[in-house]
Amino acid sequence: MTRIGANIKKIRTAKGLSQLAFAELFELTRGNISSYEENRAEPRLETALRIANYFCIPLEAFITRTLTINEILQFNGDKLLEEEQRLLQMQLRQVPFLSETIFLKASYREIKFTDLEMFPKLTLPEMNYHSLLAVSYQSNMAHHSSYSLYQPRDVLVFEAVSEENIHLCIGKQGLFLTDLELILGNFEWQDELLLLVLNELRKLPVKPGPEAGFWKLVAVYQHLT
Repeated sequence: MTRIGANIKKIRTAKGLSQLAFAELFELTRGNISSYEENRAEPRLETALRIANYFCIPLEAFITRTLTINEILQFNGDKLLEEEQRLLQMQLRQVPFLSETIFLKASYREIKFTDLEMFPKLTLPEMNYHSLLAVSYQSNMAHHSSYSLYQPRDVLVFEAVSEENIHLCIGKQGLFLTDLELILGNFEWQDELLLLVLNELRKLPVKPGPEAGFWKLVAVYQHLT
């Protein structure tokens, strides 16, 4: 068992934060924080990393040992820099993460699906791709029937489609993203055109480029309950 729950409680005490105030910093609920502190549940790794980074606490210390209040008060920006350097040495990479919360906000037009700079970051092993986007799969997303093999909260990692990799998309799963919608489909070659197909009625011609919004699936991380 990690020491995350005990450390969250220590951080709240040191910073004078209620469970609700702490939860709102990380798009969580008061119930989430209560569960963590009582060791009835543990946050996902990306959540733990966000909390540690926010309070400038090395991730390893936050997870593996119970911190004292004095230690928490002594952590500063230098600690965060050390953590970032450690992530680089481990060949990890932070990727914009379209989480369940972000999907809900975008669906209700509180933010745009394309506001990637506003998304939380998910730390993943380094991959030899350029622009990447991680998506927490939800069954209520508009999707092709081929996506039925995925479970809610599986993390799908997509690479932006460019002129250089467009020929690698044929027969692959993909994503189309605009300010107002997200579509999960299959790339298919039809009538000398590359299309992202949602169903027989919705087929989008692929136009690669920085503003096109087409992404190709390159990795899947299965959510284990």
